Amino acid sequence: MITKKVKTYDTDVKNGVANEYPTPLHSFRQCALHLIVGVRNTGKSYLVSKILAQAKKDKTFDTIYIITPSFNSNKAYFGKYIDEENVFEPTKNSIMEVIERVEQERDEWEQFLEEKKKYLEYKKSIQNENISDNELLDYYFSQFLDGYVPKWKYEKEEPPKSLLLLDDVLGSPAISQSSGLVRISSLNRHIAQLKVEHSHRSACGLSVIIMTQTYRMNQGIGRCLRENVSLLTIFKNKQQKQLEAIKEELANVVDLEKFDKAYDYATREKYGNLTIDFNPKHPDFTFRKNLNEFIIFNQDDICTCELEGKPKFSCGKTK
Repeated sequence: MITKKVKTYDTDVKNGVANEYPTPLHSFRQCALHLIVGVRNTGKSYLVSKILAQAKKDKTFDTIYIITPSFNSNKAYFGKYIDEENVFEPTKNSIMEVIERVEQERDEWEQFLEEKKKYLEYKKSIQNENISDNELLDYYFSQFLDGYVPKWKYEKEEPPKSLLLLDDVLGSPAISQSSGLVRISSLNRHIAQLKVEHSHRSACGLSVIIMTQTYRMNQGIGRCLRENVSLLTIFKNKQQKQLEAIKEELANVVDLEKFDKAYDYATREKYGNLTIDFNPKHPDFTFRKNLNEFIIFNQDDICTCELEGKPKFSCGKTK
């Protein structure tokens, strides 16, 4: 065999924009599309409350929305993280209503940037004592002369970061009739495009968590969404057909032998669950038990330094 390199298709191009929210090393990448599958009383709501608690600690999201018919029943889990104005009943329009809210916040962000730019121009003009009558009138109506200083409504000055939960929506119009479901299935990271990129983000994006009792069913979670998830959490399922359906769709992206071992280990105990991360920050972060225990298969000269956020082999081990 011989090879020959030619000067065609060799131009470097700009890397894509990740539209990623900052998260600590051991937290999941966001914006994620996270599907959580478990029959009733397996602990889905408790698990999601742990995710929300960590997100609050990490300041991952500015706003959390939920589409559910049973918010009052789950207030103990979600009430401290979700304002009631951000709770939606599952209708055919509810997902689009959430997307519109995200776009409204995007518009607020861009208006803030315009006000901030104008304010900086005002401060510069004041220092130089060079203000025209028209500019002075503009600054007056902007209330800068009264001491107004533009301030972003969230703690960190960046485009808004949002999460949407869908709970108890199987068979509802929010799933079966929604035009927004396809949009979040494939474009959740690109929702609410920005005029100007900010910190490697070209859109506000929308993280999504979907809680469901069944992985595959008529009028359930469509294949388009299932094949685009970045995170999949599954609890113990005694229905072999459902487990086989999961394995059938995972076969092209996950080593099924490792999956079987990880699933058996993670779901051995009551309420145990396995999360598969399809875009992990480190190869050893692919499988997790109960969110906080990594299941690691590479036993050759294993070094846990990178898992702790340290340079590889800084512990002194040699490869």
